[in-house]
Amino acid sequence: MDGIILLMKKLILVMFLILMAACETTTYRGAIRSRPQEFISIDDFCNKHNLQYSFNAFDDVIKIFSIGNDIRLVLNSNIAYFNGATFTLKNTPQYSSGKLFVPQELEKIVFAKEQVNLRTAFTIKTIVIDAGHGGKDPGAISCRGYPEKDINLKIAKYLKEELKQRGYNAILTRSKDVFLTLQQRVDIAKKHNADIFISIHGNSNRSRGFRGTEIYYLSPARFDSQARALKLAKEENFYSYKLSPDAEAILWDIVLTKNYSLSVDLSRSLYFSFKSLGFKVESPKRAPYYVLRLAYVPAVLVETGYLSNRYEERFLRNDSYQMQIAEAIALGIVSMDNEYDSLARR
Repeated sequence: MDGIILLMKKLILVMFLILMAACETTTYRGAIRSRPQEFISIDDFCNKHNLQYSFNAFDDVIKIFSIGNDIRLVLNSNIAYFNGATFTLKNTPQYSSGKLFVPQELEKIVFAKEQVNLRTAFTIKTIVIDAGHGGKDPGAISCRGYPEKDINLKIAKYLKEELKQRGYNAILTRSKDVFLTLQQRVDIAKKHNADIFISIHGNSNRSRGFRGTEIYYLSPARFDSQARALKLAKEENFYSYKLSPDAEAILWDIVLTKNYSLSVDLSRSLYFSFKSLGFKVESPKRAPYYVLRLAYVPAVLVETGYLSNRYEERFLRNDSYQMQIAEAIALGIVSMDNEYDSLARR
């Protein structure tokens, strides 16, 4: 009998824990936590304004779009984007009873006859170029025994010259064969108040058939922007005078979310640049790399090619091919810069 009673107690405890877990889930994807009249279902919103939408449950990103309209929202976040511009919502997009809901205020902001100027003030002036590996860290070793670190540095130097010729302030994290920690690399971007951070690497795979360029940006699912914002609020100041911790955290959250959006745009711009120059290039991918996760600025990582592929490795060691890679990256940066400049002047 005692055994049966003990078993029943354990079953009750298990059921209680399951219910508690369900309650925690409901807090995140349950009933709308603000007044229901302040929301409209995303289906009704899109039907009303002839829009389409997609929802990535992996990173909670909502994209609403049509020709001339690019709206990006994040579930339970009050940071929003409209055609590349940042603004703040009073209420956050929410998920309830199997449906997505967006704040009613989104209609007023996006479709008001007299729109507020939401253009993002983003200009690329200073670019930090990070040649991956170096010193005691050779990186991948090519199929003919050539170290990745040397190829990365040569491409980085060519890229610096390409950008300087176009009027940009280009800074290398390393200009010779030295070892730098990952933290030192992102600190250089912070020190020089960089606008973007480009990390250059070479790829490798056990299967020697793999080849082509790959471009990576940070997946928002791999970092907690609010936790990161709180940490930065304690460590870094926006101004010479001290803001309240809450204000600092909000500002940092805006910066981190905006950096993610700009990183995505930069990765796409680089992709089209490589493609237009005839490179075999994969569509941009998300990744949790340190230099992407902890950079203070929009950042991408470019895997220029596979050193494990005998055919591609021969090209990667060639100076003219390295110059072509540098040109593709430079043209991608210029293209994005021109696009944002055009948006700002509309």
